[in-house]
Amino acid sequence: MQKYLKENKFIILTIIILCGLMFFFINQKQGFHEDEIFSYGSSNYKYDNVFRWFGYAEANQDILYNQVLQGNFIKRIDNLVKFIKDPNQFQKNEILAQEIPTFRTKDDALDYLAIQQEDIFNYFSVYYNQSRDVHPPLFYFLVHFTSTLFYNQFSKYIIFALNLLFFIGTLITIKKIMDKLNHKELTIPTMILYGASMGAISTVMFQRMYMMLTFFSLLYLYYIIKFIKDDFKIKDKFFFVLTIICGFLTQYYFCIYIVLIFLILAIYLLVNKQFKKCWNFFKPHILAAIIGILFYPFCIEDIFFSYRGIGSTDNKTNTFLENLQYYGEQIINLFSLQNIFIILIAILIIVLIYKIIKKQLPKIQRQDKLNLTVIILPIIIFIVIVSKIAPFLGENYTSRYIMLLFPIIAIASFYIISFIFNNKKTLFIITLVVSLCLSINGLINSTPVYLYKDYGKVMELAQENADKYFVYVFDNYFTHLNSMPEFATYKESLILNKNIHDFKLLDNEKLNNENEFILCIKNWLNKEEILNLVLENSGYNDYEILLELNSDVESTYYRITK
Repeated sequence: MQKYLKENKFIILTIIILCGLMFFFINQKQGFHEDEIFSYGSSNYKYDNVFRWFGYAEANQDILYNQVLQGNFIKRIDNLVKFIKDPNQFQKNEILAQEIPTFRTKDDALDYLAIQQEDIFNYFSVYYNQSRDVHPPLFYFLVHFTSTLFYNQFSKYIIFALNLLFFIGTLITIKKIMDKLNHKELTIPTMILYGASMGAISTVMFQRMYMMLTFFSLLYLYYIIKFIKDDFKIKDKFFFVLTIICGFLTQYYFCIYIVLIFLILAIYLLVNKQFKKCWNFFKPHILAAIIGILFYPFCIEDIFFSYRGIGSTDNKTNTFLENLQYYGEQIINLFSLQNIFIILIAILIIVLIYKIIKKQLPKIQRQDKLNLTVIILPIIIFIVIVSKIAPFLGENYTSRYIMLLFPIIAIASFYIISFIFNNKKTLFIITLVVSLCLSINGLINSTPVYLYKDYGKVMELAQENADKYFVYVFDNYFTHLNSMPEFATYKESLILNKNIHDFKLLDNEKLNNENEFILCIKNWLNKEEILNLVLENSGYNDYEILLELNSDVESTYYRITK
């Protein structure tokens, strides 16, 4: 161990510094995307995977545990499949049927976010919640497990801790890949290029499964490079299969990536008449697929038939070429290449031309050509495919779908440069300078996404008015999740989904006995119209704007008084 630490002391120091950078930015994170809150609720809430504004959760709990999960094991599974396909087959209570908004307490909100006594190790609930969504359950299992360490508490450090572990695993995998590529001198520059980039920081800050996805995708690439180096023999079959299973159960985009690599190698082996090796390469993949499908059969519908499936088109907002441009811009921005991308490419081309003229370029060996192919070609094809199928393109939203590529792009960039500069010391200095310049440029001039710094002001307002009722107006079924920390702070919250009839609920005993309450209206709604409806139906007659935020939060907060 002492010898290992001594030999890798600079690599370990680099990892420690990059982890410190992640702690610096997580301390700046104040708010959440609604999908991030969904990560907590779907992992920890035994009633439902979404926090409803009416009595759905309790009713759903009644149906699930009192009607569905009854009888022997076979009967329970049969009922569960029926319930997931059509909950209407089971008797609803009055609250669930009418979907009438009700006041939700701070304890209700905390119950959604955090582990309670009866929730601990309730992995069936996690599995069930995910069966109603479009993602596999492994990430949510780990969130549930980690949340038990923060019993009855909600903290941004729960998923951050998970992301940080997989970030460290990704950095270690970069080292292992560079060792297999015979370029140990590129390890630290590549770690810095990826680990200090806005892309890596944003991946760690984003409290979803994409850091996990990145790790398993890169680990799969490592086993592929090792497979090539070992003359197309898989020497770590158990861990290879386990990697595929874990990646598949983390996020379905993993399948796209590994299928691309699999096809490249399968074609190569078949063309070279290596039929037995091709079959031996195929077997662990099919074994992992069978295990994954048996463990989570809902994946079939998720992948092929859901609104996020490979054939979905309803959620596309841009053309294919616009999407390609978008992802290209995202890669440039998240590696902080905005102002120097053309300069770096020009320098690289000039050096390359010079090397060609001087005949100083090394001959690329067959193994290196194959390594280059399995590293670079899947990046290009993956971006093309994701541009075609990924939903909801918009600012700071779908860079998530290419996050798994960021460390691979870093590896590919410096691996290509290694064929231009023969001297390893020169190569180390050049790549280190490039990675440091890009990282410093990014840290000075850019900001990672998913920090939601303005939300700190919202929580200050909530804490100052924690003894008051809170009325929240929005216009869909999901985005209110990003306000869950507020619901867990105010005395009670009434969440109204822009339904004119629901505003009549403001005339009730709870609000009538108070002199004021706090109102939140989303900025994209007709605020004047909604404000008038609130005043008209509540019996209050005056208001004061307390906070108006257009970035991150997009909400206006009012004090409503009599």
